[in-house]
Amino acid sequence: MMELIVISKPTLFKEESSLINQLFEAGLQVFHLRKENVDEAAYRKIIKGISPEYHSRIALHHFHSLAGDYHIQRIHHTESFRKERHSGELPENKIFSTSIHHLADRNQIGQYNYSFFGPVFNSLSKPGYKSMIPSHFRLEKHQAAPKIIALGGIGLTEIDQVKEMNFDGIALLGSIWNDPSQAITTFKKALVKCEA
Repeated sequence: MMELIVISKPTLFKEESSLINQLFEAGLQVFHLRKENVDEAAYRKIIKGISPEYHSRIALHHFHSLAGDYHIQRIHHTESFRKERHSGELPENKIFSTSIHHLADRNQIGQYNYSFFGPVFNSLSKPGYKSMIPSHFRLEKHQAAPKIIALGGIGLTEIDQVKEMNFDGIALLGSIWNDPSQAITTFKKALVKCEA
């Protein structure tokens, strides 16, 4: 079974927390809260709107200090943050994720639990963000390496192909949020495909 992660829409929108709760109710295990240009108050508002029983499934991309306020166990380090941070051990009481855009960087992320890699296909949410891998790509697994989660341009029709590429999971963004009225339906169909 492939893991299925949902990343938040980059911009704020009405009823967002309600929709995130519905995704959790539908079986979502991990939700990445990533908003590039919003302040801490907006992050707090979203988290407060999410049922506390789901807080442990949220991964924070920004404002990591909020983790303590809301019992959040997951922290995401962007590629730039990770590189600026250099090395040093990560605390063991949290689940850490990061992102890479080149598979050669896998040797720099050994202490992370998992990493996003992409774009696997041309992005659905960022025009001009093109795939970086060949069509017959297959991920080589390394012993004790972090799990690699495919990201970028993944809709329902691409999930089987991502499975064949040997990724540990997929992250959905554009396919969920480009039409929020279909978000739950799309998620449920994707979950069935990932569990098949």
